[in-house]
Amino acid sequence: MAATTTADRWLRTRTPRPSATTTLVCLPHAGGSASYYRDWGARLPASVEVRVVQYPGREERLVDDLVDDMAAMADVLADVLAPLFDRPVVLFGHSMGAAIGYEVTRRCEERGHPPALLVASGFTAPHRRARGDLHTRDDDALVAELTRVSGADAAALESPDLRELLLPMIRADYRLIERYAPAVPDPMGTPPLATPLVVYRGDADPDVDADGGEAWRDLAASGRLREHRAFAGGHFYFRHDPTALLGAISAHLGRVRPVTTH
Repeated sequence: MAATTTADRWLRTRTPRPSATTTLVCLPHAGGSASYYRDWGARLPASVEVRVVQYPGREERLVDDLVDDMAAMADVLADVLAPLFDRPVVLFGHSMGAAIGYEVTRRCEERGHPPALLVASGFTAPHRRARGDLHTRDDDALVAELTRVSGADAAALESPDLRELLLPMIRADYRLIERYAPAVPDPMGTPPLATPLVVYRGDADPDVDADGGEAWRDLAASGRLREHRAFAGGHFYFRHDPTALLGAISAHLGRVRPVTTH
């Protein structure tokens, strides 16, 4: 079991930069893999090292046990990321990855090493998002939803062989996010995030509107977002050209500072 919680099992670094001053950790969407961010390291400043989480059940982790529970996923990732905090760590999560990023941030703060920034992309604030039931429905319904949100990216699922290979992993991801009951700030226990929040979304994303993005401020100790920006495009607004997104992230990376909790 211990082998599956090590950094070399969970993190991919295509452009190693030992002398970097900031680490950017990317958390993919449901059904996504580390290769989705394969060129980000080379496209960001030399002061940034990009590490991408590789969830179990995809690519070279195809035979690893799937994780379909948010608490289990966030607990493991908090352990995996702990050694990285010798320099500022920024989390970028898209869609399901944004929710995982929120829960991982909470755990890192509890352990006394908060991220310098959480960038939540393509996801309505967790406490405002309705739960779904796609993980309980048949394969055709699941494929239809994937086609709706990702278009051409779901074309591979037209192959029966690929369906058989990939759908268990995708269904596990949907089970994780659809059963997720977020921890939200309350006076009696759960504190708000000390980590600054940035929210990005596509202006034509059918699932994340301005109110859903702005509601992330409810989870921040400051009661505000460092930035809330809509880019041109749908749910995967940066799929074909991440230039604008990477530029926006770079601007924040140049200003990150470690934060403290009380």
